Amino acid sequence: MKIKYKLTFAVILSYYSILIAQVGISNSSPLQTLHISGIGTGTAQPIIRIDGLNSTQNTAHENAASLKRVFATSNGDLVILNNNQTNKFYTSPAFPVTAVPGGTERPVVSYAFTLDYPSVVHVEARMGSTVTSDIANTASLKNGQARSFGGYYKFTSAPSGVATNVAFGESSMSHSTSSGTNQLNGVFYFEPRKDLYLPKGNYTIVLYGFSGDASMAFSINSIAQTSQQMRVSITPVTY
Repeated sequence: MKIKYKLTFAVILSYYSILIAQVGISNSSPLQTLHISGIGTGTAQPIIRIDGLNSTQNTAHENAASLKRVFATSNGDLVILNNNQTNKFYTSPAFPVTAVPGGTERPVVSYAFTLDYPSVVHVEARMGSTVTSDIANTASLKNGQARSFGGYYKFTSAPSGVATNVAFGESSMSHSTSSGTNQLNGVFYFEPRKDLYLPKGNYTIVLYGFSGDASMAFSINSIAQTSQQMRVSITPVTY
């Protein structure tokens, strides 16, 4: 009977040791609970394969050639994210013809978006502007004074801590006209752009055209170019 008890205790002790032991794969001296050894170089020689993350069994992949980063959830689960979660891109319709009276700003286009994670947001636009004030009949435009006009962005809504109704990403020019009537003919192109690091939350960004002088009005996209658009790209940096 004593022999039986000793044998049972030995089996239990051995089983317990297996449960708490460190496991090595291709490694005889594991340093962690699970220690996998191997030689890998980038994606050419992977050393771990998880079938649940492959392109056949996981719809986060667009095709058999896609590469995804692996993330750990708060529960310790390994997951991959699709492109809708990791990168977002937006291109606005062509800008409407937008009149900007002298000395004012006018909204051209807006975009509302949600950041699920802290992200780098890049915004850019191509905006063609045509001066509509008649320089021949506006004496103040020929007095040699420098005047500016162009475009910039503002957030009209944003999470707490992010400034709203503050201009950024300005692209503009100034001119000084002292004589003649043709100096302001043609289309002047502006490309306001900005890279921002933003916390998660809901945003609305607006592109404005502005005139810095009450005597000089202009129009945006008066020639109805389809290439005059705003583009926004979003890349999460923390998950």
